[in-house]
Amino acid sequence: MSVTTGGPATLLRTPAPRTATIAPYSSAPPPAPAPTAPSGIVAHDDLLPFDEQKALHDFLKGPGWAYGAFSDAAGSRYLYKHFAGVVTDGREAVDPDAFEASLEDTAPLVASVWRRLKGTHLSGHRLTRCYANGYPNGSEGGLHRDSNIATHYTAIYYPHLSWKPNYAGETVFFDDAEQEIVGSVYPRPNRLVVFPGNIPHVARGVSRACPDMRITLMFKTAI
Repeated sequence: MSVTTGGPATLLRTPAPRTATIAPYSSAPPPAPAPTAPSGIVAHDDLLPFDEQKALHDFLKGPGWAYGAFSDAAGSRYLYKHFAGVVTDGREAVDPDAFEASLEDTAPLVASVWRRLKGTHLSGHRLTRCYANGYPNGSEGGLHRDSNIATHYTAIYYPHLSWKPNYAGETVFFDDAEQEIVGSVYPRPNRLVVFPGNIPHVARGVSRACPDMRITLMFKTAI
């Protein structure tokens, strides 16, 4: 068959079918993703020896919780324990040496974790605040920033001895416009995540399947 296009006739041919190459099926699981999210968010696993982790978890889970903390005025209220440092905002006097001394007095187990971090993952950082949050199932945080200063950092430690994916409770990070997720950190037991405090983030809700309270220990720092 030919058609005339105003020039020489052109023969139209049906192209030969192409055979697709299909990779053989593999039952092996895909490689595990690295526990490091973008935008300066870094996770460190197996932070503490088990005996120290358990002692810290038992201390944090014990009495002394207060109710009414929130990360966003429109979000849920949840439980908290304040150990040392700034209580409300950056207009308070900041004295890292005094904060460390206060932490030694109020929570020696927590202070021992801080000493470890000062010599490792938070070397060169000065402590500005230390506290714990407790989220019963059904509660959640609100999207927020811990600071508007790039040299302020937050370290979150997940002290649980066990945690399951169906419990949820991930820490989710957003871009500067607060429109896209740039990272999500699973609250794996004995994990520490460190990030610049000016990155928007939120503690996602804890599932009703979770029989325990989601506990996190925070160290706010400046460099």
